[in-house]
Amino acid sequence: MNRINRIGRFLSYLVFQNIAGLIGLGLIRVLFGERGWFPNPAVQDIINPVLKYFLPLLFAYTGGRMIGSHRGGVIASFVMMGMIAGNTTDYSMLMPAMLVGPLTGWIIARTDRWLMDRIPVGLELLCYNVAAGLIGVVLCLFCYAEVAHWFVFGMKGIHGAARLVLESNYLPWVALAVEPGKVMFLNNVMNHGIFEPLGIQQTKEFGQSVFFLLETNPGPGAGLLLAYYMLLKNKPRDNARSSLLIHFVGGIHEVYFPYALMRPLVIVPLIAGGLAGNWVFVLLHAGLVATPSPGSFIALMLMAPKGMHLPVLGGVLASAAVSFAGCYLVLSWKGGPAFDDPAALATVHHLSEKSEKSEDEIPLKEESQRKTIRKIYFACDAGMGSSAMGAALLRKKIKQAGLPVEVSNCSVDGIPADADLVISQTMLTARAQEAAPRSEHLSMVSFVDAAFYDSLIGRLRSEGLQGRLDEQEIGGSGALFTPDHVLIGAQADDKWEAIQQVGGLLVRLGLVRDDYIDRMIERERVLSTFIGNGVALPHGVGAADPGILKPGVVIAQYPDGVTFDEGNKAYLLIAVVGGEQQMGLVSRIAFMIENPDTVQALVRAGSPLEMHRRVSAFLQEPASETNE
Repeated sequence: MNRINRIGRFLSYLVFQNIAGLIGLGLIRVLFGERGWFPNPAVQDIINPVLKYFLPLLFAYTGGRMIGSHRGGVIASFVMMGMIAGNTTDYSMLMPAMLVGPLTGWIIARTDRWLMDRIPVGLELLCYNVAAGLIGVVLCLFCYAEVAHWFVFGMKGIHGAARLVLESNYLPWVALAVEPGKVMFLNNVMNHGIFEPLGIQQTKEFGQSVFFLLETNPGPGAGLLLAYYMLLKNKPRDNARSSLLIHFVGGIHEVYFPYALMRPLVIVPLIAGGLAGNWVFVLLHAGLVATPSPGSFIALMLMAPKGMHLPVLGGVLASAAVSFAGCYLVLSWKGGPAFDDPAALATVHHLSEKSEKSEDEIPLKEESQRKTIRKIYFACDAGMGSSAMGAALLRKKIKQAGLPVEVSNCSVDGIPADADLVISQTMLTARAQEAAPRSEHLSMVSFVDAAFYDSLIGRLRSEGLQGRLDEQEIGGSGALFTPDHVLIGAQADDKWEAIQQVGGLLVRLGLVRDDYIDRMIERERVLSTFIGNGVALPHGVGAADPGILKPGVVIAQYPDGVTFDEGNKAYLLIAVVGGEQQMGLVSRIAFMIENPDTVQALVRAGSPLEMHRRVSAFLQEPASETNE
């Protein structure tokens, strides 16, 4: 199950990055397609190339880049052209692109790693690109001659089976698998991995597809949340109302999954609601022209072709009504949901039953020395839905409170190493702890629990006051280097991953653009940036690099070390981006790390504040040093 989840998260992240292209195609069909509001046959000259070339190449590039960086994406697109040329049918090659792209990227990444210690100095760039080009030619020809044929054969079987299901009127029964799967956070696997590719092909044949409605239908979840809203009181009722709005209008389905898991028996009416909606969709021949992402009622209406709005609306309302009736009965049974209130259980995963805390406190993971919270990450399954909503809610409250805390969102398996606090839903907390064992973790049942946010703001206020006092004592070096510029206790499998982590921190701090990371990696391939004393200075191509936005210094601490060339281990990675200040900053860093004792003290630093305190003394202007 965990492996399936990982595949689904990868596919959903791949699709989410390109969802604007799919929506653009859908809008063209809605407006100017054969069944659009303003039919225009000439528009087919746009739609056909988009389906045949643009989308498959885009998905292949994205999948290749996610695993094999930019070169992996380029070669994946090149290989995909062989697949497209070998396709003698009108089947969309989108599904093969979602497989060929990541596989090609993986081959490129493995080849780069194998070549890393075998290339003579000065020939790195040439060898890497020639090797990638040769791999691209071999895979492209192989896909053209052999693989494309088998992919087409497989897709014929899949689409033939889908057509049989449609013609047999058994399609509504997929709700038996869809609704429980959604509650178990498999919604992205089903939608982007199965229904979306089938829907794209069916849309190419018939102008619309019911497959786009099977998982994205917000009706069953809306019925469940409405039942909770009718039965709960006071604050829990407000939370249920907020969740209903976010789910139905915002399209973030994850907000109702915890409510369903509070009373597992409600899965039965959820299935019934899904069945009812699917039957209405099939009977009224409803369909959309593209996937509605996120699965909002508004997105469904936008993607509905002319004449399909009432059938789509009918299916959504039917599923909501059946789900509401069944969930209301289940929740009313044995005294109602008062004791199963999700908001009441929006507490920490590690709750200490012995300690007595006030209502305004959040029970937190007990630590002998709890570090100051400067970066908070909300984590959800794909890192795009409920986590983005939770981060937005907290970010707004933190801004109102004037606190110097950064809030962002991420996938539960991709939590950055600089996370001080990670907030996730209860079912995902164990995975979050595995992904970020050095961070503090809180788990919530509902991301719309206002009491939780208010309590957390209270804690951050108290810690923020002490943190500001500490920083005043430190006497920092301005915006060039603050505790936010530090990664403590980072881990990486190799130097490439470590450079990606340091570059990612540079990007998040707004010091460089995304493409600067690629030049850091290219620079490392040309010549190692390990300089001795357990220190590496990864950087780009020069002080005048167009990717540098403003000066700054970033330091990442790796207690276990990261192997660079010839077995040398770096325990500190220091990235300096300075523009006109580059040389001055580098010289001060060089003065600092020439003393092995200083380096060892930095490697043993236990917090960003301690690292900041030690390093700031070396980053002062020369005038300051003289005055001392």
